Amino acid sequence: MKKFAPETTIIAHGDGDGTIAAAVCRKAGAEGKLITTQPFLLHKLPDLAGQTVIVDIAVDNKNPQATLDWTRRNAEYIVMWIDHHAGGEALAEILGDRFIYDPTAPSCPTLMAEYGFDVPAEWAAAANACDRPTEYAAIALSTRYNSAFKVALVALQNGDRQAVEAVQSAFIEELITGVESLLVTKRAAIYPALEVATNTAFDRLTELVPGVVYTDVPEGQGGVDLTSLLVRGYKKAPVVVVSTTSAQNNEPIVVVATDRKDLNLVQTFGLGSGAPFRVILTGDKADLDYVRSVLK
Repeated sequence: MKKFAPETTIIAHGDGDGTIAAAVCRKAGAEGKLITTQPFLLHKLPDLAGQTVIVDIAVDNKNPQATLDWTRRNAEYIVMWIDHHAGGEALAEILGDRFIYDPTAPSCPTLMAEYGFDVPAEWAAAANACDRPTEYAAIALSTRYNSAFKVALVALQNGDRQAVEAVQSAFIEELITGVESLLVTKRAAIYPALEVATNTAFDRLTELVPGVVYTDVPEGQGGVDLTSLLVRGYKKAPVVVVSTTSAQNNEPIVVVATDRKDLNLVQTFGLGSGAPFRVILTGDKADLDYVRSVLK
């Protein structure tokens, strides 16, 4: 079985697939710091200072050069990089046989099992279901993590910066010890109500202006699975507007998101920074008439 030195740091994608892959690394002896991130944020991490394994992190498809430059700078510390996403071929030129890669693998843990890691069948099945839900049926383990993770994401949106990392760490500990995490259990138990609120908000989607749909989340209703709401909303229109209140100060906010590649919402609303595909409007800009006037 593959083994890592105890001091090995783990960098993993934070979804179910990546979190389970991180647990496989723990099982293989890596006891160092756990860092969860996204492909488009990898190059913003500090340069490495010790042995590191990277799992389930793809090359940033919008800025591949940033990933490659970061990798070249840190190559001497990367003992292994394991991934199954398309577009990773250039990493092999930098890392050689330290890059374990197969874009046909349904999940990172499944690929790790093929290369000699100890991956319980339940872990692999859960990872497959998390990463390719249309191809692999959900099992209790994948449903448990996804439910807790989505609730943690809502907590993060509401200002709890540690919520997601806490669930990820607790779930890994649960996998390693075989003892169910109370935190994961509590978070997962909240999800059914969150799902109802999300469905209610989706059912209220109406046209704001051509090409834009709008819904609201009334104060006191609790959070919604915003990512799910937006993705489903894109099937009705390429721009989705959600009016709600900030969990941090109860002030009105408006979330505007798009799947249009030609629309930069930061520029559209005259903001100083942010993601071009999703912005949060506050203060005077958190006004539906203002949003309508900008998007019409």
